[in-house]
Amino acid sequence: NLEMPGARDMVREARAAGPEQKVIMCAIVPGAVETDWIDDVDAAIVMFMPGEQTGPAFAELITGRASPGGRLPLTFPKAGEARFTKAQYPGVDLRSDMSEGVLVGYRWNDAKEHPAAFPFGFGLAYTTFEYSGFHAACNVGDTGAKVMVTVKNIGDREGAAVPQVYVGFKSLQPVLRQLRGFAKLHLQPGAAKEVTFQLWDEDWRMFEESSQRWRTAIELGEVVEVSVGTSSADLLWSGKLQCLDTEAQIRFQQ
Repeated sequence: NLEMPGARDMVREARAAGPEQKVIMCAIVPGAVETDWIDDVDAAIVMFMPGEQTGPAFAELITGRASPGGRLPLTFPKAGEARFTKAQYPGVDLRSDMSEGVLVGYRWNDAKEHPAAFPFGFGLAYTTFEYSGFHAACNVGDTGAKVMVTVKNIGDREGAAVPQVYVGFKSLQPVLRQLRGFAKLHLQPGAAKEVTFQLWDEDWRMFEESSQRWRTAIELGEVVEVSVGTSSADLLWSGKLQCLDTEAQIRFQQ
């Protein structure tokens, strides 16, 4: 399972030291874990598998000398989540049935409408960001598109924002959307920056088994939904694109 051995008891013992004590969980783990202890700690930092400077790095983060800037590259499930059947994992008679197909990670959570404990792309900083100026436009003369968003640091600390772009279309089902771009913006207090994401045909392309070739949503006449957010579950804006290869046919629907 994905439990952190002894984590619950360790947090309980630390909390018993008194309400004036701050309890911070530093999780040094190889991947996703269950976080059933999260409501009993004041903060949590996931450092995965760091190197020899773990101690100084952790000290700078919890004292505020540095601001966290990472984002989760995977999904942290809720405690007791039944994501796999026994046949899928750990398997039966030394055989695992990989029947989950493309529904792995956040794609499973989205398709099953099952919220994660912490979604793919999630992360916090010691400041707050404001997202505005969302816009998408088809490129003139080709089937690509640009997606724009302005990010402003409205807090009083320097920090890193990571806007993310997700794309979905009918032929991608059962997957609802997939990550197609992200940017990391280091912003001083009060600073703002516009970021532009360039999308191309490969961003709405899928392999059609019946014809044994790659096909695009544009070729199939499907509308592409583009979303911008701060994680796979925290989408702030969505628009619909149908980009064709002649200027007269280019159109955008918001």
